[in-house]
Amino acid sequence: MAERQNSGNGLMKGAVIGDDRRGGGLAFGSEGGSRASRDIRDTYIRSKDKTRQLASEAGAKTQEVAHQVVRHASDLAGKTRARPPIRQG
Repeated sequence: MAERQNSGNGLMKGAVIGDDRRGGGLAFGSEGGSRASRDIRDTYIRSKDKTRQLASEAGAKTQEVAHQVVRHASDLAGKTRARPPIRQG
């Protein structure tokens, strides 16, 4: 039974190591290195652009909500001033 578990562990280690070697070959091979660099750069640029877009949208939404809050607060203040005082007694 223990022999069978060890065999499975070896198979898993071999698959992981083999996958690492294959990836390393693509990244450091003559063509693979420059292709991997381009892919990384392109992914970085897309991510940076998407981050800027989301930040801009978040800023615009924040300003919109802030203006709504100010309008609502002004409306409430105006209604409060327009009400006659409450008489107690």
